[in-house]
Amino acid sequence: MIDLMICNAQIITVDTQRRVFENGAIAIEGNKILEVGKSGELMQKYTARRVLDATHFIVMPGLINCHMHLPQVIMRGVNDNVEVMDKLKYYIWPIQGSYDEEDAYISTQLGLLEMIKAGTTAFLGTGLHPRYGIGAIAQAVIDSGIRGVISKYVMDQTGYALDKSALHPGLWENGEESLRMACDLIENWHGKGEGRLQVWFSPRSVGGVSEELFRRVSDLAKHYGVGITAHWAEVQNNADYTLERFGLLPAEYAQKVGMVGKNVTLVHGIYFEDRELDILAATQTNICHCPVCNAKLAMGTAKVTQMLHKGVNVCLGNDGMPVNNTADMFREMRTALLLQRNLYRDPLYPTAAEAIEMATINGAKGILAEDVVGSIETGKHADIILVNTRKPHLIPIHDPTSAIVWAANGEDVDTVIIDGKIIMENRHVLTMNEEDILEQAERRKHKILEQAGVKVNHVWKLQ
Repeated sequence: MIDLMICNAQIITVDTQRRVFENGAIAIEGNKILEVGKSGELMQKYTARRVLDATHFIVMPGLINCHMHLPQVIMRGVNDNVEVMDKLKYYIWPIQGSYDEEDAYISTQLGLLEMIKAGTTAFLGTGLHPRYGIGAIAQAVIDSGIRGVISKYVMDQTGYALDKSALHPGLWENGEESLRMACDLIENWHGKGEGRLQVWFSPRSVGGVSEELFRRVSDLAKHYGVGITAHWAEVQNNADYTLERFGLLPAEYAQKVGMVGKNVTLVHGIYFEDRELDILAATQTNICHCPVCNAKLAMGTAKVTQMLHKGVNVCLGNDGMPVNNTADMFREMRTALLLQRNLYRDPLYPTAAEAIEMATINGAKGILAEDVVGSIETGKHADIILVNTRKPHLIPIHDPTSAIVWAANGEDVDTVIIDGKIIMENRHVLTMNEEDILEQAERRKHKILEQAGVKVNHVWKLQ
């Protein structure tokens, strides 16, 4: 008797053979996938305590969001028509620099809820600040049932690239203290939640971290066996900074200070020159592409097509709600393809296959979990989503792979399974109080603006 059987499904496995089953089944025992195959064969072979009939569903690995700012979720839609550096300096950082722990906790709850409802089963959260109450955030991740990486900001300078005082004073940290706190978090929280929670280092961008501190982070990450994530080459002034200060391009500087390797996920990576891509490929450094954010803010478009051709592991992220507005990874997959095809004037590449890989198995590599999740195959943990295809915008399904990328969206996700447990069923999240979270987030929106002295400029004047 096994625990769970999913049957009669169109299954996109993303396994090593990239198999797609027309009438497939998945046998799950505990938190792991026991077998994947044809429904008729597996239904005869196993008896299950619970059977999910997935007729009219596409079943696929859970989506992995490799760049998420959880504390920014309740800033959704704050002044959407602003240039990127002004957005950071005059809106995002002042609001975050004025947060109390409850602000960050409610934002986190809303972000976790949104990700689960849109089919994200694992995420990589970028740097957290002590004013957010990191312990409560870690516990919220565990309680939600999601698989998550949280990371602690590390810094010893107050600048961003060539601007030496860009960061809001409410976010300043001492180098030794920020590093010590990151190590404490790793020692106390890494591996909690039955292994679903990881804790990483997140050094701030160039201009906020010294060469010495970057190297110490690199060494400590290896010591603890954890990852590093950082914004890198996201705007032109990042490249200008490393070239002016060190005579090095961004990837060259990353290599010099130890910010490369399989355990490093650099975010955005827009302003890499062609020769830098060879460094990324040779060092197996992960790049998290955030297509919707980059397009919305006209930041530029990362050379994802070239990266993929060179063997760089490219994953996807949504970034933060002030610079994207949703955590819908289906939208990120589709936008990634649109931007690349337009950039390279190539209507044939990347395909839906590359998009799904970036959002699943590549994302698993980006969070150091490729042996655990990212595909549906025997021995891996059961992080699986069921997408309802009985929708006018999805019918008929000629090719499930294409349908997922070109037509589906997060609202089509019906059921979410993480670590073998059903976390959402019939779009009802079983681990969180959705109505309470929505109400608290709505109530909080004016408070966070008032305490930061930030005003929202409406596109059309409210009456």
